[in-house]
Amino acid sequence: MRVDSLPCLVTGASAGIGAELAVALGRRGCGVALVARHQEALQAVAQRVEAGGGRAVVLPADVAEEGAVERAVAAAVAALGGLRLVVANAGVGVHGAADALPAAALRRVFEVNCLGALATVRAALPHLLAAAPSALVALSSLSALIPYRGGGAYGASKAALNQYLRCLRLELAGRRVNVGWLCPGPVATTMIEEGVPYRRLPRLARLLVPVVTPARVAAAAIRLAEGRGGERVLPWTAAVFATMARVMPRTAERLELLTGAGEA
Repeated sequence: MRVDSLPCLVTGASAGIGAELAVALGRRGCGVALVARHQEALQAVAQRVEAGGGRAVVLPADVAEEGAVERAVAAAVAALGGLRLVVANAGVGVHGAADALPAAALRRVFEVNCLGALATVRAALPHLLAAAPSALVALSSLSALIPYRGGGAYGASKAALNQYLRCLRLELAGRRVNVGWLCPGPVATTMIEEGVPYRRLPRLARLLVPVVTPARVAAAAIRLAEGRGGERVLPWTAAVFATMARVMPRTAERLELLTGAGEA
């Protein structure tokens, strides 16, 4: 499936990966429903989408608020005539030791990263099935695949999302809805400071998993939607580390301790 000129919806579209993805889709002639909490920021992204040749629909909503995603999806379908691509990108970062992280922060990271994404999937799925072939892509994280100190809450919220999507992919087999999820390492957005304090990591850790740009992640998300879906990790060094964590977990733990991964 090619994304050119398709009706799309992107959550977390006001900045970072979501904004770059919306602009990239606009350049492909897509109509893009932009969902995020901050209307002014969405309006700025909408101008970029339309300047690139796309159509933008601004839909302010908090994915963690009950019923908000359902209303946004319904409005997107009404404005664009359906949905062929949905990207569940909205997310928040959190970093803290298990005995120090406030309960409110723990609750919020799951409400947005996991339950908000699941609400997006549930609301969009009937429309994607009706318009198949179509695609559903979610932005997960390398943190879902490898453990690091201080990353338990954030990583768990993304790991739960990954498992949900693995099951969904099996459920939708043969129904022409391409399900994929992207697990990038550190991305050059404000979430680096809000989540993992990347710049304070030792040089070895930063060499093993370098920062990628939001534009690069957005391009990878589009390729995932147009391809065969499933899980993709980037950059390639992160994919190697994720494989090591799965196949040789003790070795990966020792390497993470050596590099100081996750230290504040």
